[in-house]
Amino acid sequence: MSVMREELHHLVDRLPEEKVAPLLRLVRDQLEEPPVVRDLPFIGLLEAEPDFAERSEEILRAEDNHSL
Repeated sequence: MSVMREELHHLVDRLPEEKVAPLLRLVRDQLEEPPVVRDLPFIGLLEAEPDFAERSEEILRAEDNHSL
């Protein structure tokens, strides 16, 4: 690691926490890399009869036994 990089690391470690975020944005802008896109899990909605929530444990048990 170069002397300049070592100095930068040392200086960043000494920064108060509230100064880190603006510096991080500045460094990221210098890299000109596309922002990280997180692959979030799919979350769907389910429409069912009113007693579905009451029966959910029973349904899950039946599905677990079915896979055996």
